[in-house]
Amino acid sequence: MAQSEFLVDLHRRFATPRVAVTDLVRRTTGAEAMELDRIARGYDNEVYRVTLDSGTCVYVRIRSRGDDFTEELWAMSQARDHGVPVPEIVGVDRISDDHGDRAAMVITPAPGRQFAESADKLTTEERGSALADLGRVVARLHEVSTPGPWRPDDHGQWPDPAELRKGFIRDRRAEHDRLAAAGMSAAEIEVTFAMLEISPEPAAAGFVLCHGDLSPEHVFIDDGRATCLIDWGMWHGGSRLGELTYLSNTFARDDFAVILEGYGRPLDDELRRQLATVTMSQRIGHVAHHVSIGDRAATERNVGLMRRALAELRELGPAS
Repeated sequence: MAQSEFLVDLHRRFATPRVAVTDLVRRTTGAEAMELDRIARGYDNEVYRVTLDSGTCVYVRIRSRGDDFTEELWAMSQARDHGVPVPEIVGVDRISDDHGDRAAMVITPAPGRQFAESADKLTTEERGSALADLGRVVARLHEVSTPGPWRPDDHGQWPDPAELRKGFIRDRRAEHDRLAAAGMSAAEIEVTFAMLEISPEPAAAGFVLCHGDLSPEHVFIDDGRATCLIDWGMWHGGSRLGELTYLSNTFARDDFAVILEGYGRPLDDELRRQLATVTMSQRIGHVAHHVSIGDRAATERNVGLMRRALAELRELGPAS
């Protein structure tokens, strides 16, 4: 099943009644919803594009689980305060239906155009300018420090870095059978776990605010600038290297090189080795998750990224 088909089927299982969405829009905007278009993207939120009676539109994001948007709003606020363009919040409320009581957020449309949809229509100069600006935006985001890694608990306590790393390695090793189910060979899994032990991620110190899901779908651009970073649901305290690794796996290689230029970091052999090593540790959990939910396309995509990283490490050879 292709990813889009998988997501459509997944979202169909927890669709919110139309009247609940229109009531939410009325409460938060004071306007009537004329059209609702559901967008089947992501695994954690329902998303609707809602056209209002004024002719303008808003987007509605509804949690599929019980947690709220408090921490995500905090992360967005921190980013905004450091010059990172984020969506404008119209209102936050809750929706109650047969699926339970869930948090909902209403936001204005992101300014500009989604990079994923407009990239092929850009000139080389326009594309390069927008990607370099994205690098500068991410660098500004990483000026925001966090008190610890990942996220605070219900009491505001951030995880101990050493314990977090220990638990991360333990949990990834426990996913051995799902890597095998994804088609990875015993030799590939052995190298993967060796990289897991030496990976600089999760980091031990120097935590910064990370978006956590920077992909071409979540970046909006206009006139050679990055105009908005959307969908902050995967925000966390992490490392610059961890976020850069994620970018290296969601953007094309040439595009990522331009992002790095804007970020202010050269793509030398040391960074290439670090990116490949962190890719191995980051993607274990992605593969295991997609195997567990039966998303074959996403499983194959993540295994492909791991194999590309293995090839990169073989090409670079041992660190000097």
